Amino acid sequence: MQLRKMTCRFEKADSEEVMQMAKGRLVSTSFWTDSKIVDDFLPEDKYLYLYCLTNPHTNLCGCYEVSIKQISDETGYDRDTVARVLQRLDEVHGVVRYSAKTKELLIRHWSRYNWSASDKLNRPLLGEIQGIKNERFRAFVAELYNARPSVTVPFECAAPVETALEPAGESAPASKKKERHKYGPYGWVKLTDEEYARLLADLGEAELARCISYVDESAQGNGNKNKWKDWNLVIRRCHRDQWGTGRRSAAAPAASAGTMDDLRTLHDMFGGEGQ
Repeated sequence: MQLRKMTCRFEKADSEEVMQMAKGRLVSTSFWTDSKIVDDFLPEDKYLYLYCLTNPHTNLCGCYEVSIKQISDETGYDRDTVARVLQRLDEVHGVVRYSAKTKELLIRHWSRYNWSASDKLNRPLLGEIQGIKNERFRAFVAELYNARPSVTVPFECAAPVETALEPAGESAPASKKKERHKYGPYGWVKLTDEEYARLLADLGEAELARCISYVDESAQGNGNKNKWKDWNLVIRRCHRDQWGTGRRSAAAPAASAGTMDDLRTLHDMFGGEGQ
């Protein structure tokens, strides 16, 4: 009788653990000091990524259904902004994937921070994995599930694991490629009309022209050895850290009187970017 009571107590504790994981989402305070977040994420990137991690549609497996309209309604962003930021979280930051076809959102590192080692988690996880509609997403989560030490019978998935997250042309509804125009005397800076309009509204005409000129000359001076690709993000960094003005923030490249010194510092700070 005593053994049965202890067993029931442990089962109840495991059940409560699973229920707690289903109800609550914990985000570490290190989110705000992580170098990738601090250096690479724009404010809207941080906001939408936090939404992806904590919204009421999240589940145990880290792949859940949510429409662009729902995200728009719940964050206050218009649908175009939601689609654009989701695409950047995927293609630039590599933290989420979104399938417009199945309206499913996959958080790539969810298991690392939200799965416990308890074998009581296996059954609800398996049930959710079986319900994932996107084959690539299902294969990706299934591989993580099968790697759990407590799993004795692996989940068989039709889609090959090695191709699970290859681009499928459906990352976001706004997957239609937009034309980019060249800016600056050397034409390194390339922005869509939408990106330019938003930068103009956020930075102002004079500051935007200064940032474009500085970044364009920097790329020309070293053949873009920094391997900058997201020019919208680079322009915003230039404005945020006041590159080339002498009024730099602590995290910005050091300013100097000579252009070559500026370029050398930029290369040292961001030489590995994009690789």
